[in-house]
Amino acid sequence: MNRKERRAARRSGRDLPVRSAADRKDAAGELFSTAVAYHQAGMLADAERFYRQILAIAPGRFDVHSRLGAVIMGQGKIKEAIPHLERALALKPDLFEAHGNLAQAYTWTGQRDRAIEAAARALELRETPHSKAMFAQCVVFARFTADSPRFRRLLLRALSEAWIRPRDLSFACISLIKLNGAINDCIGRADAAWPALLPPAAAFSAAELSAMARDELLCRLLECEPVTDIGLERLLTNVRRAMLTASSAADVPDDTVLGFYAAVARQCFINEYVFATTATEAAEAQRLRTSLEQALAAGGEYPALWPIAVGAYFPLHAVANAERLLDRSWPQSVDALLVQQIKEPAEERRIAPTIPGLTSIDDDVSRAVREQYEENPYPRWTKAGPPAQTPIAVQGRPGQVIDILVAGCGTGLSTIELARDARDARILAIDLSVASLCYAKRMAQQFGLANVEFAQADIMKLTSLGRQFDLIDASGVLHHLADPWQGWQILLALLRPGAVMQVGLYSEQARRNIVAARALIAERGYRPVADDIRRCRQDIMASADPLLKSTVNAPDFFATSGCRDLLFHVQEHRTTLPEIKSFLAARHLEFAGFFLDALTHYRFATRFPQARALTDLDCWQVFEAEAPGTFAAMYQFSVRKPAARAHAAAPHSP
Repeated sequence: MNRKERRAARRSGRDLPVRSAADRKDAAGELFSTAVAYHQAGMLADAERFYRQILAIAPGRFDVHSRLGAVIMGQGKIKEAIPHLERALALKPDLFEAHGNLAQAYTWTGQRDRAIEAAARALELRETPHSKAMFAQCVVFARFTADSPRFRRLLLRALSEAWIRPRDLSFACISLIKLNGAINDCIGRADAAWPALLPPAAAFSAAELSAMARDELLCRLLECEPVTDIGLERLLTNVRRAMLTASSAADVPDDTVLGFYAAVARQCFINEYVFATTATEAAEAQRLRTSLEQALAAGGEYPALWPIAVGAYFPLHAVANAERLLDRSWPQSVDALLVQQIKEPAEERRIAPTIPGLTSIDDDVSRAVREQYEENPYPRWTKAGPPAQTPIAVQGRPGQVIDILVAGCGTGLSTIELARDARDARILAIDLSVASLCYAKRMAQQFGLANVEFAQADIMKLTSLGRQFDLIDASGVLHHLADPWQGWQILLALLRPGAVMQVGLYSEQARRNIVAARALIAERGYRPVADDIRRCRQDIMASADPLLKSTVNAPDFFATSGCRDLLFHVQEHRTTLPEIKSFLAARHLEFAGFFLDALTHYRFATRFPQARALTDLDCWQVFEAEAPGTFAAMYQFSVRKPAARAHAAAPHSP
């Protein structure tokens, strides 16, 4: 067959008959060029056909197996892609792209251990923003069963360099930390004695304390995210008690142990002192605080452990003359503690007068919600996720600056990530709580962001704002309004025709355990104050009711502000998918899909393979009934407003 005949066969899609090795090589080369052209043009089905023809001629082409796996994945045929990617790696084990695609395919199909190994191998072959993010995404659901220096090293970097939000790495880090034999033994003793605290000498030996202090993954996790494990929390509660005892005895720990103690104090500040505290312990901590305050007032000497131990029970900025702690030279670990507990709160106090008020706040529910978040800004975060690899594109008006509204921005985590990834946009972030806004603005300054304005406002009063937006993010606010449907309608009026809104609402189905916990709180008369929150948490941890006990699976359970938001909120509405569907239909809004992890999407697509099912709320209702925990966090989705306002406004109820 000559070249002209081969080209005619290729155009018709027929397989190419070949007669010699040279002929086969020549034919494969021509087919490869055509396949790549189709691949790059996004014509995946055509590219797949030509890649398969090449493999019929030359089955040992690792590059073709890899590319074929990629185009099959691109068409959503994940399981079918895996054998080709595996074959490519069998032929060429150091093929970076195949490892990366295979990690993604394994993730989609629930093969977590294989996904982690493939992602780690891709990262070791080539460090890119994508390979770092892929590894971090793969370990989100990891639970390691054998300690591994390799994965410890990668997780430590992922935490330190923020390859993903620290919260998303917490469970994986804890699973590795608990494989440290000394730590695991200490947890066992703490669990066995609970709710009593052990004398320090019985809780851990000097060698075990040193082992904890040398566990760098543990120390870094303590510094950036609340620990979300009951056993580890109980051990750290014993460590804190030992710090207090050592302070009273004027013990002088070495630098490594001092750094560990400082990390524990930073953890206590991050989780807002959620650890259980006995009356005797609280009295001892208060006496140490008084001694430190007297030493600061007199300009006297005091041990380095004093401010660390006090900072593990009280925020140092609340200590009288705390600013004098900044006049002394400290080890780096203590300096970081003082920045966290003195300098950063001082900056937030400086910011407070600069926060403008856009509306009045006189509704009873709005006032109550504001008060909650003034007392407990939520959440207390330390690191944002990585910048988007592709800047966020928001459809706007030609030649005009994109306007974005973040309604209910809280302490600003998602706002900062949005502002960093959409630097050409003009963002207005509003919240009821000035304390939350100050935290958010301080973090925005830390990231050097100038494209976001923070302001205090009540969503229920925004009808007078006089602005419209190309994107509105209402992912964490509607369920705390007096009337979520009315609040949603008010925000829709601020959304330009054809624009998109991101929405979050609580699922009635998924929050049955939260309802059970709130019933317990009402029955026992717990108030939304720190002491009662701590006692309530212990009741839930000790509960024999599986539904109630499942509350501890929520990361928010492990911080005071998080637990208050989760279980003690002054205003919570839950809804169902039929109610959401009714609201959308009445306003002719297009449902654009849920924001969910890859595995959930894969399971849904397996259950409902039709392409349209992803945006069919009836299908999702069936899926949620079969898997009630799907929306445990909340329903998070986007909707698009009609391009033209051809319909009259509907009533605000769903």
